[in-house]
Amino acid sequence: MKSDHMSIEELLSDESFINYCKKSCPEDVELWESFRSENADNQLLVENAHASFFKLFNALSLADRDEQELLLRSALDKVASGRNTVLPEREEKTAGNSVAFYLRLAVSVAAVLLSVIVIIYYKKDKVNGGMKTFLASYGERKNFQLPDGSIVTLNGGSELKIGENFGVSSRDIYLEGEGYFDVKQNKKLPFIVHTAAMDIMALGTAFNVKAYPEEKTTETSLLKGAVEVTLKEDNNRKMLLHPNQKVNWQHVKKKASGKRLTHKQTNTLQSHNDLMKTVMVTDAGDIKEIAWKENKLIFDDESIEDIAILLERWYGVKIVFTDNIIRHYRFTGTFEKEELSTVLNLLQESKSFKYEIRSGETPEVILFK
Repeated sequence: MKSDHMSIEELLSDESFINYCKKSCPEDVELWESFRSENADNQLLVENAHASFFKLFNALSLADRDEQELLLRSALDKVASGRNTVLPEREEKTAGNSVAFYLRLAVSVAAVLLSVIVIIYYKKDKVNGGMKTFLASYGERKNFQLPDGSIVTLNGGSELKIGENFGVSSRDIYLEGEGYFDVKQNKKLPFIVHTAAMDIMALGTAFNVKAYPEEKTTETSLLKGAVEVTLKEDNNRKMLLHPNQKVNWQHVKKKASGKRLTHKQTNTLQSHNDLMKTVMVTDAGDIKEIAWKENKLIFDDESIEDIAILLERWYGVKIVFTDNIIRHYRFTGTFEKEELSTVLNLLQESKSFKYEIRSGETPEVILFK
């Protein structure tokens, strides 16, 4: 890390700083947070570069992550190489000319990036028939701003789609996975999140939706404002949520033909009290339902079989059980920015099991007695 004469362009081309912005590497996050607190003179620069990262990547997040970063780095490298050939001729110029040069440099960076963004938007729209797609791979969390100004954070293994007229004629979102939404108020255009089991409508609010297709439940947790939840699998029953409430819907079963049964047919009709819960707040003040946004894992008397699903998304691994007894072990605890091995070692302290991590394209974690 350079401590003197840094520029926004240099920070945006630094891998550790990108990891800090994306919160994808705890060590880099800690490194840059410490740097900010210990270097008051550079704090504003770091904050501006951090803001610039999200402005650039909000648009670029529509394409594949690796392609985005490659294109962005290439663009910055080209501009930086051009700057290096010009700077020596300007070292003895006035301060005013120096400022003008850096303004032109900023314009050059913006122009190159704009062309990249236009190409990516065209490419993605063409492939998805006008639908724009945002993805968060296993092992990452992604932040971006929607065209209407709403802020979204996607958890690992999630996909979100919006139409090309989002924010103009409608604000419909289609979600598979988990997302936190801080909604920009617009009374004329309701903000609606569609999942397989429920629709969530809000005007101006903040809420979390967890709707992974492979899980048994779909959950909406409200932090502020109000939302109306429509339960598709219960004759479109509507429920109004108030702050710190959540609705947890158990998915209906399917017939052998693949058609869904109703809850009456399965004798598992869920009452209002069964569905409506209160969000969990830990002694430290963390809200369990959105702790993932702060790189925290919170378990509350949960089976390791359910915990394994979270760990797979969190660390981008595959967990394999060799003994069914282990599946039923239950754990309570909070982990913040911990390595996978650290989490497993701490879990071992309360229950007897062993593990082995095998490398590969998708690393495997083998759990055994």
